[in-house]
Amino acid sequence: MAKIKFLLQSKSEISNIYARYSINRATVLKRKTGFIINAKDWSKDKGQPIQKSEETKALKSKLDKLAVFINDAYNIAVSAGEEITGDWLQFQIDLFNNKKPKLELDKLTEYTQKYIDEAPYKENGKNGTGLSNGRIQNLKLFKNTIIRYELEKFNSKSILVKNINLLFVENFKIWLFAQKYSINYVGKNIANLKTICLDAEKNDFEISNQIKNIKAISKTKEPENIIYLSEDEQEKIKVAKIDKKALINARKWLLLSCLIGQRGGDLLNITSDNFKELNGVKIIELKQQKTGKIVAIPLLPEAIEIIKNGLPYHLSLVNYNKYIKLVCQIAEINEPITDRNKATSRGATTIKTLPKHKFITSHVGRRSFATNFYGLIPTPVLMNITGHGTEKVFLAYIGKTTYDNAFHMAELFSKLVSRKKTPPQMEVISNI
Repeated sequence: MAKIKFLLQSKSEISNIYARYSINRATVLKRKTGFIINAKDWSKDKGQPIQKSEETKALKSKLDKLAVFINDAYNIAVSAGEEITGDWLQFQIDLFNNKKPKLELDKLTEYTQKYIDEAPYKENGKNGTGLSNGRIQNLKLFKNTIIRYELEKFNSKSILVKNINLLFVENFKIWLFAQKYSINYVGKNIANLKTICLDAEKNDFEISNQIKNIKAISKTKEPENIIYLSEDEQEKIKVAKIDKKALINARKWLLLSCLIGQRGGDLLNITSDNFKELNGVKIIELKQQKTGKIVAIPLLPEAIEIIKNGLPYHLSLVNYNKYIKLVCQIAEINEPITDRNKATSRGATTIKTLPKHKFITSHVGRRSFATNFYGLIPTPVLMNITGHGTEKVFLAYIGKTTYDNAFHMAELFSKLVSRKKTPPQMEVISNI
């Protein structure tokens, strides 16, 4: 069992206090704690300040807390498989003292963290500033994957940015596939490698001249099932006999989601503060978590009816997903659905035919809104509400193609043309 002891290495009036951390007989680490003391006020036998003044009592309290902090960090590090070194010990001491550790930015993990920290100021794909929450989470996952790779293949030694070349990428890909990750996930990791290296080059860090030759890899996905609730199905859900309070509450959220088109996380965070009235029109105004966009959604009469007695109460996304499946089961949303693209994060694929209610998740509200109102509301307006960045992505989301959109536009044009060709009807009011 690891043990910590504090000691001095001098007898001066200003002596540094050291932490000696014994992992086992072969591994004993020692680093300065950042605290100092007059050697005359130190008990060598007890390894602590002599308790004779308020100052030494306060110092002992800090050292006791530091010992607890280091032991807790050690237990976490061992569980995560981290290598315990002198640098690790110094890192923990610096964290305890609120001293920002010196980053060695030539290391891949350190530079990745720098990139994450600067995410609010990075240019995004929409020529704006600030990476989305989803992009930041992806980078954090990438960093954790690199740490695992370092642990398994390099005995926890840090990968340097300058050593990332085509050979490294190939070996990294082989390892990722061996972990049973999907092609798309592997592709994202390779893309992140290239992004981090190119950003490091901008800041004058040495990188391999092969970086620009790293090619993206991706998988063309099969068309996924477009699972949404039609207006008739929503009516069945609305009139279904449900007794349990939790399911009645989830039903209200579900029906509301089909009328406002928001992601589950944004939907369940709506409170009375989000409701406003603009020129006599009641709206919900919210900031979407994924895109950071502020959207205003007019409330249809059906939505106002749902919340006339107040908003449904808050619940977790996990419970919401569980409850709405039960709600749809009670409402007999049982159309057989064959799922041919149920790929897991590690690449496994299954093919199942199940009743539709088995596939219902929080996403169904946003998709139902987009699908049911497509053609009734201008596509750019729908996209602004759902948060889709491009029309191509939006059309794929509801199972349409650019040809469907063209046919829809042709119908509208034909109506305009026929209206123009119809001669004005003149009525005789009186004979002169």
